[in-house]
Amino acid sequence: MSEYIAEARNVSKRFSTEPDFAEKLASMLGAKSVRRVVHALDGVDLKIRKGEVVGLVGESGCGKSTLGRVIAGMLPATEGEVLIEDQPRNQLRGKAAKQARLNTQIIFQDPMSSLNPRKRVVDIIGEAPVAHGLIKRSEKQALVEKLLETVGLDPSMANRYPHQFSGGQRQRIGIARALAVKPEFLICDESIAALDISIQAQVINLFMDLRKSLDLTYLFISHDLSVVSHIADRVVVMYLGRIVESGSAAEIFDRPNHPYTAALLSEVPRIDRRHRAYNPIKGEIPSPMSPPSGCHFHPRCPHAFERCKLERPQLRVVDGQHESACHLNDLENRPDFANTDDKGEKLS
Repeated sequence: MSEYIAEARNVSKRFSTEPDFAEKLASMLGAKSVRRVVHALDGVDLKIRKGEVVGLVGESGCGKSTLGRVIAGMLPATEGEVLIEDQPRNQLRGKAAKQARLNTQIIFQDPMSSLNPRKRVVDIIGEAPVAHGLIKRSEKQALVEKLLETVGLDPSMANRYPHQFSGGQRQRIGIARALAVKPEFLICDESIAALDISIQAQVINLFMDLRKSLDLTYLFISHDLSVVSHIADRVVVMYLGRIVESGSAAEIFDRPNHPYTAALLSEVPRIDRRHRAYNPIKGEIPSPMSPPSGCHFHPRCPHAFERCKLERPQLRVVDGQHESACHLNDLENRPDFANTDDKGEKLS
């Protein structure tokens, strides 16, 4: 048995935009048509061990959700491959392919849009296990009631519709639906972002309880670093389609190596920094249709030098399991980003 439940090897994903009416008309009249390509993922390598919680963080638009969908099998990779327990996903056939799909489930950000408003909860949760032959139709009601109880809902609510629940309750229904096919690996795509703070804490505690009782593995996608620090064993930082740093939660939050990671962490509100003025990372995230050369972060990095503009830095080990993709690691007197702001200045 492999120690990795899922692995992405050199995965790239590109989306080609279709020309609109005006562009088609201009092309018919002889104008040059340029096909626009969005570089969502660019050579991503990621291994997820069984039983661990991996937090995937980064700014909006960096490719977190796309990576989650590629690993889940919802989107095909343009280049590279995804392995499920050492087996390439695109080579799996028959029962093996079906089991791989069932073992990996995804929980989305907005439960209202991911739940069919025309169906009752008993059908939303119980449809998949019946369709895949995991249970008999006569067993559906009992299974759904058990799952509702597992996620902290009253089993008597099984015959209600999604609009009759609060946001937090709908998210619990989404979790129950994912659990209905007995998965081993859950991909949580901003699963608590749409919830109130108090409800977020309840759902996080539910995730942790389910991890222990059902021996689950999580890929927890979020832009909220404070949440990730509590839930994740390992943190992976993405920027513009690339992984720039990964390591244990303690290593990433206490000793960030990459300037982008340090800039993100410097803006996390903390009680001991309550008198400090917060400033966003300078500049805007570049367009994924025209990413910068070399290191994608160099136009916004205060420590960039000439090599950063020309050569892509590769992920390499900096300490134990801590990896970083930064040319600053080759400098004799590199900046120390531990407890510093995005300019490398010590925080009070």
